[in-house]
Amino acid sequence: MANPRNIALAVLLCSFCTVPPAAQRRFPTSMPEGDLNTLSDAERAEGWVLLFNGRDLTGWESDGRGAWRVENGILISTDGPSHLFTQEKFGDFEISWDLCAYDVAVPKQRFGNSGVFLRAVKTGEAYPKGYEIQVDPYDMKNPTGGVYGMAPGSLLVDDSGWKPEAFLEVHEGKWINQRARIRGSRIEVWVNGRQTLDWTDPEQRFPAAGPVALQNHHKSDVVLFTNIKLRRLD
Repeated sequence: MANPRNIALAVLLCSFCTVPPAAQRRFPTSMPEGDLNTLSDAERAEGWVLLFNGRDLTGWESDGRGAWRVENGILISTDGPSHLFTQEKFGDFEISWDLCAYDVAVPKQRFGNSGVFLRAVKTGEAYPKGYEIQVDPYDMKNPTGGVYGMAPGSLLVDDSGWKPEAFLEVHEGKWINQRARIRGSRIEVWVNGRQTLDWTDPEQRFPAAGPVALQNHHKSDVVLFTNIKLRRLD
């Protein structure tokens, strides 16, 4: 017998099959709450710093692909797959960001694929290596809230299948908050305040420190970032 939750997801996905013309589509469908790119007194006391100043790309460098720009306190990525790296490397740390990803291709869409790499390793190729905190609500093997290719997380998928109610929270065009903590080879991930992953890499396959990297994965994706905050744990 088919899993009822998978049937529910199939019905849900069909509701997105008829895509309205680009002129009728309005993204983002929500906005982050509060002032952008600011730190509270409590955050400063805890050691948090802003990685993105809300004005320009100071402290960041592109891989030379795609386009990255800043508008009204939001970092915007367009024009195809690309990555933006911090100039500084980090070892053990906690990081938080707000993100919105969507696809502007009509009629065929990929519904916004992005991610944030922890301890990224530059390869000179299209994609770096590292622990990628995934953003893709349609990838059953690598859904939002896990580490791509290593640990899927529990936000959208568990042993029983898909979770349609969670899918509606993070699908295309919605701003979401993600937070990740990496200590040694242990990685924890939260989405909208709920923990989705607590996983330890048994292979410790990447260097002990590296840059943070922001990703735009698809040719027709638009990815928005803001409120990128980090505190060192080492």
